[in-house]
Amino acid sequence: MRLQERLIKGTALNLIAMSFNQGSTLVASILVARILKKQTFGEYAMVYTTLLTAVTLAQLAMGYTSSKYVAEYRTSDPQRAGRVLGSCAIVSTMMAAMGTAVLISVSPWLASTVLRAPNLSLPLVYGSGFLFFSAINGYQSGALSGLEAFGSLAKAGVISGILSIMAISVGALQGGLTGAILGLGVGALIRCVLHSIWLNKETLRHGIMTQYRGSLRHEKDILHKFALPAALAGYYSLPMIWLANSFLVRQPGGYGEMAIYASAASLRMLVLFIPQVMNNVTLPILNNIKSDGDRLSYGRIFMSNVRIVFFATLVGGLFIGLFGGVLLAAFGKDFSGGKVVLQVLMVSTVFEGVAISLYQQLQAQERLWESFFFVNIPREALFLALAFLLVPSHGALGLSIAYACCWLLAMGIIMLLVYRDRARFGRTVEPVSN
Repeated sequence: MRLQERLIKGTALNLIAMSFNQGSTLVASILVARILKKQTFGEYAMVYTTLLTAVTLAQLAMGYTSSKYVAEYRTSDPQRAGRVLGSCAIVSTMMAAMGTAVLISVSPWLASTVLRAPNLSLPLVYGSGFLFFSAINGYQSGALSGLEAFGSLAKAGVISGILSIMAISVGALQGGLTGAILGLGVGALIRCVLHSIWLNKETLRHGIMTQYRGSLRHEKDILHKFALPAALAGYYSLPMIWLANSFLVRQPGGYGEMAIYASAASLRMLVLFIPQVMNNVTLPILNNIKSDGDRLSYGRIFMSNVRIVFFATLVGGLFIGLFGGVLLAAFGKDFSGGKVVLQVLMVSTVFEGVAISLYQQLQAQERLWESFFFVNIPREALFLALAFLLVPSHGALGLSIAYACCWLLAMGIIMLLVYRDRARFGRTVEPVSN
């Protein structure tokens, strides 16, 4: 299949997959907000944020790792691709089990001491199911992306997205906050089962046999130079982001402010939808081209993706920023006051979208250690510091300003790193031999 056809087909199918994955999250958030009302929705948002943080930590960057190296080796070295799949599967399962056990054990302390809401202990414990299956989902979806199996991802996204909305909504109606969290776990389980089925089919179709025995020993270099720094970035970044969010809920009326911020953040993800679709398609293709040594095609696809992401976030941010009041009203009448918070987050989408699209260069060229020290550390340090200073006086608006500023900094740093690479190697990018 020609390169252009791969891009068009992959983008169309990934659009369907993410429409149902991201769309189901947005629709479920709106329904939960209307069912549980503002205060309890703020609690749901904080529990959900905590669970997402734990999921990212438990995944240990296996999604990124499987996507990159399966794409790179699936045609040039199928046997090594099978070892990568095996090592990612082993690490994902072990970390999912470990993360689940840790979450269950620390939930009472986390709820009472950090979140100052002892009633959230049980929802956090029930959220361990969501943590376990979502941690494994990360590796599975990354592997399917690496195989460019966007059709399988689309099928899984449609089915699991619809069933997740039903599970979360019924859970909220029948069991309130705890029921909604249980619904999250059911949705993650469904997605995990579907991904497993289609991943087995796709590996067979590509002639790749997943190898478990000895895979960790053989692929330790990949784990060290890519998975480890990516995981450390998550272990550093996510707790910092979560801690900044905790500054908000610890303020008087903080859970109401968190509800405002969470609703605006949901619409922020709507603007980042097209950039995510594009990035998810171009990254495995870039890595596959890298293994072929086609520098010209690599550079052309990379820069085209950056331009598309910039215009998509700019136009989407302007549109939602203008009609923010109407969109926030979908969450309920108590949410319409968050328009300014939403507008600040819309500005951040341009910075975030461009930064993530440029970041693919650092991922493809295996410069994860460099990005950890020069991107992740200063970005999250700035976010935490600004949140600490601004949240007590400005609430959700202060947190949104901090978020926009940290992504502006990240975009600037990544631009400098990418410009240095392009100046060093010319207008295209030099493939890295393995």
